[in-house]
Amino acid sequence: MRSNAQKDTMCDGKVIPIFGITNSLGAAAKIPAKILYCNEGDSMVLNTKSISQGEHHTIHLHGLDVDTRNDGDPATSFWLSHMQDTTYSFKAKNAGTYLYHCHAADVIHVQMGMYGMIVVRAAGGAKTAWTGGPSFDKDYKWLMSEVDSVWHYHVPVHDTIADTVHVPKYVPNYFLINGKCGSEILNDDSIKIKGAQGEKILMRLANIGYLTNRIIFPSWLGARIIDSDGRPLPNAIVNDTCYIMPGERFSVMLQPTIQATANVAVEYLDMNTGNITLTNQVPVNINGVIGIKEEQLQEQLFSVYPNPGSDLITIKSSVQINSSLQCKVYNTLGQLVLEKNIRSGETIDVSLLPSGLYNIIIYSSEVKSQSCKLIKVAR
Repeated sequence: MRSNAQKDTMCDGKVIPIFGITNSLGAAAKIPAKILYCNEGDSMVLNTKSISQGEHHTIHLHGLDVDTRNDGDPATSFWLSHMQDTTYSFKAKNAGTYLYHCHAADVIHVQMGMYGMIVVRAAGGAKTAWTGGPSFDKDYKWLMSEVDSVWHYHVPVHDTIADTVHVPKYVPNYFLINGKCGSEILNDDSIKIKGAQGEKILMRLANIGYLTNRIIFPSWLGARIIDSDGRPLPNAIVNDTCYIMPGERFSVMLQPTIQATANVAVEYLDMNTGNITLTNQVPVNINGVIGIKEEQLQEQLFSVYPNPGSDLITIKSSVQINSSLQCKVYNTLGQLVLEKNIRSGETIDVSLLPSGLYNIIIYSSEVKSQSCKLIKVAR
């Protein structure tokens, strides 16, 4: 955690002083800090040192289930002075999108750049939104924030004795996605959306700024809000617009229905008036068609056929398996809709399932579990 003469360059070429969180003692700070990754069920340890030149710092694990000692709130745990170090630890109990940031004089230190995103993947690193949840083909991580450069040139002073700070009027002049603004967004492959018709694209959206974000997707992207603050929603919300208040996180699943190019509007709204302060336009390019063919599903151990299927489907292993197979069928919301124990080569009746895309998890005591996709069609 650094607040000693760090600098970052904005999209107009201006250099501003910043604080930051780096992944090594010798690294220079950037806005935002690097994304931290782990899998559901992992135990994580963050080795932390404060190089602060008089400032106090902590690491707050925003949204994660941690105990008081590891929460990073100085009112209930502790803060670090210059050159002090500690460890923060937690077990990643729920897959989802989270934040980490300094919680000492947080209004100032977050604005100065001491924040980043934490992505907890599904157990085993599976490409599903959560363990047993809807699968995706690719994901994007967008962390929205703003910069008021006046605060950076004239950093408000934190009185650590009285624990008070004079906060000036907030007038941001840079509006960021992953630390990028303006034309940088148009040229950043980690931000602009590329895909194919029918491809499932998971958007991990988070707001660490002081304005409200309104994300407006083109209708043909088929946006569905599937989780909030690291927890699955009971039912997906089909909506082209997603509002994100400061500190909130949402996952939105996209599945383009056509091939087209357009923009996603990322608006920054004044929380008092609701007026739009600025809009970033993020390019979307959907080109080509993704289809699921039966031969694509013939993976190493199990195959599902016919696929697409309407009533009876067969699950067969490519190696000899003597034990029974436990088959669990999930819909795109991650809901378990069918479960059956069978032998290799036996059938499952899916005739009562609505048409759509399903994820079949096949378990066996003899081999590693495997996920297969099924397209269910009407008779």
